[in-house]
Amino acid sequence: MVFELFRWWYGPGWMEAARSVTRRTASIEQSFSLGTLVRTLFSPWRRIVSNGGRGLDAKMQAMFDNLVSRFVGFFVRLFVIATACLALGLVFFFGLVLVIIWPLVPLGIVYGLVRSITG
Repeated sequence: MVFELFRWWYGPGWMEAARSVTRRTASIEQSFSLGTLVRTLFSPWRRIVSNGGRGLDAKMQAMFDNLVSRFVGFFVRLFVIATACLALGLVFFFGLVLVIIWPLVPLGIVYGLVRSITG
């Protein structure tokens, strides 16, 4: 039974730990919809668009409103993209640490048992 555990730990278990990193990063990318955010980076925020009237004042006001809406949309999307990149980096880093440490965990348990017996 112990040998089956080690066989699983260093075989399918380790591969599953590596696959989980890929699944987590894909999940974060899908949750934040990075492709859509980048594609619509300069789009107006919440599709708020003003239509100008007949006069020059109304057209200038509409242009200013649309410009402000685009700036707000740009900065909100930029902040979300930065947050997504940070989350992706953290998940990838800790996943990589998990994959590297995975084969050492049983050895650490054995080492701890030996140290506890020998003092």
